[in-house]
Amino acid sequence: MKAKYIAVLVVVVVGACVWFISSFRGTTAPDDMASEGKRPAARAVETASSIRRPKHKVRAAKAVSSSVHKAAEPLTEEARREQEEARREQEEARREQEEARRERDEEAAVEDFENLTDKWMVPATNGVTMQDVDAFVAQFRKVPKDRKDECLHRALNLVPDENVMLLAGILMDKSQDKELMELVYNDVLNRSDDVKQPILQQIFKDKEHPCWGDTAWILDVTGAVPKE
Repeated sequence: MKAKYIAVLVVVVVGACVWFISSFRGTTAPDDMASEGKRPAARAVETASSIRRPKHKVRAAKAVSSSVHKAAEPLTEEARREQEEARREQEEARREQEEARRERDEEAAVEDFENLTDKWMVPATNGVTMQDVDAFVAQFRKVPKDRKDECLHRALNLVPDENVMLLAGILMDKSQDKELMELVYNDVLNRSDDVKQPILQQIFKDKEHPCWGDTAWILDVTGAVPKE
């Protein structure tokens, strides 16, 4: 009899254990599955939240956005005035630079001609060549117009009779102003006959020369008109 009770009790205990285990699995499995299903999504959210743009890139993006926005905004009257004033100042600075450069170039041209004049203060040992005359005239052409008169007066006072053909080169250069040519012409007339006669003869051959009329009269009076 006791054996029956024991067997029944064992069956009941075993059955209770089986029911408890099966019920425990039935209640926890869905939760576990749900939690397992949520884990990938949670990881994705965590990954997305962890990937953030660097601060300097964010600031750069904001600055670009701000500049684009400002560029799209119309300029105010004050801003336009400031821009115009800045342009005027730049233009004035450019003009000042050009003027300073021009003055330097002109001063250099004057200095070069004066140095060349000083070189010819002493009578040339082998005489003056046509290359020397051409170089002297070319340098005089570079002298600024408002400085030519002073440079020419200096040359007339320093160049001796032996080198007078240098001055004659300026006299025969019809690209020069008439007043400058007359300065040289009057200087030549005040020199000795053996110096001025070859120059007057040369002028007489060119009827287009500004000093031809005076030259023709002088040669006629002195009986030095060349025979054709």
